[in-house]
This record gives sequence, C-alpha cells and structure tokens, in this order.
Amino acid sequence: MARIPRFALVERDSSNHCTWRAHDFERVLEEAGATDKFLELLGRYKEKYGIEINSYCLMGTHPHVTCTTRRDQEQFSRFWQVVNGQFARWYNRRRDRRGQVVMERMRSPRIQAEGAHQLTVMRYGDLNPVRAGLVRSPKDWKWSSYRHYAFGEPDPLIDDAPEYLALGKTGPQRRKAYQALFALPLSESLRTRRIDLVEYPFVGDAHWVMHRLDVAGLSPPD
Repeated sequence: MARIPRFALVERDSSNHCTWRAHDFERVLEEAGATDKFLELLGRYKEKYGIEINSYCLMGTHPHVTCTTRRDQEQFSRFWQVVNGQFARWYNRRRDRRGQVVMERMRSPRIQAEGAHQLTVMRYGDLNPVRAGLVRSPKDWKWSSYRHYAFGEPDPLIDDAPEYLALGKTGPQRRKAYQALFALPLSESLRTRRIDLVEYPFVGDAHWVMHRLDVAGLSPPD
C-alpha cells in the first residue's frame, strides 16, 4: 500500500497506534536507562502538544504506544519528532556514536472510536512480551501499562483510554473486566504479528475502514 499522508490518519480527537523499529533492529530499548528515558520524554512533552497517552508496551527494538490527539496533526507530528529525536540523541551519546536510531517512518494507524478496537490494540500491545516468550503473563512485564489497567497500579503517564472507562462504573469493575480480556484463550490471530493492527492505516470495522480508505483515495490492502 502506498504511503498515506499523516494528515489522513491523524486529526483532532483521533486515536492512533504508534510504533517504529530501531535501525538494523538494534535493541535500543534494552540499553540501561532507555525505557525510563523514553517514557520520561513521553510524559515531559505530552501536555505541551496536546497528546494523551492511553497505553504503552516497550520492547527491545520498538515501542507500542496508543495515544489520543487533542489538537491537530501538526502538533501530533511535532510531539513525535521531539520525543523520537531526543531519544535518538540520548542513545547516540550513551553509545558514543552517530547515525540513525529509528529505522523507518513511524507507523500510526488510526483506531475507530466506536466498538472495542482500542482495547484490541491495547491487548495486542500488552501481549507482545508473551508472544516473544519473554514472560508468561503480561503482568510480569515491567515496561507496559498493563498493571495500571488490570490492577490499578498508579502510572502518571497514562490518561485512561475511553474504551477502558466504558468497561464499568467503578475502578474495580473496570479492572476485573480488563483482566477478563486476557483470561480468554490466546487466539491464533494474537499469537503472531498482526499487520492489520500495525501496518494497515486504519483499525476498525470493515465498513469504517473502507470508508476511511476511500476518503484517503486508497484501495483496500491485499
């Protein structure tokens, strides 16, 4: 599929699944202090650029972040330019090197607001370390927002996702419902990398995706 302009993916109040791969698949987020630095940068700049961080899971070669843009696409793009740029400079200083850190243009599929699509993307992100065989349960992975949602662990970075808030009227109800999502058998579709949640430009119901593709002047992916 042809590269889609960022303005066709991001607008005021849109939710997006943001991820990139490190250059040469280097495990940049396993550098000592790297996860803390990346999360600190997200927290430092999110209010300035009108970004709400709804969830995250940091892997060695890449992050998964779902966020909601409360301003416009230009502020969204500026936020990620600053965060990724400062992280790259920090990493290069630590390694006493120069060069590219982020391998590719950041992917930012837009998530349909209606339905449980945001929760699907969040679950997919939280299960990354499980799929990779690094832990047996998402609760055992330190660098994700899972324990915030499942157990109420404080996380000042997180703005609770709207679909999570709709799971119940109280915190205990919502946490129990979120845990129940992960008690379901891990379907084959979640055992492997889901390109529809990462590489396709839109995540949602088929009718909504077709409409967004038509608006953007694109054909459906093969």
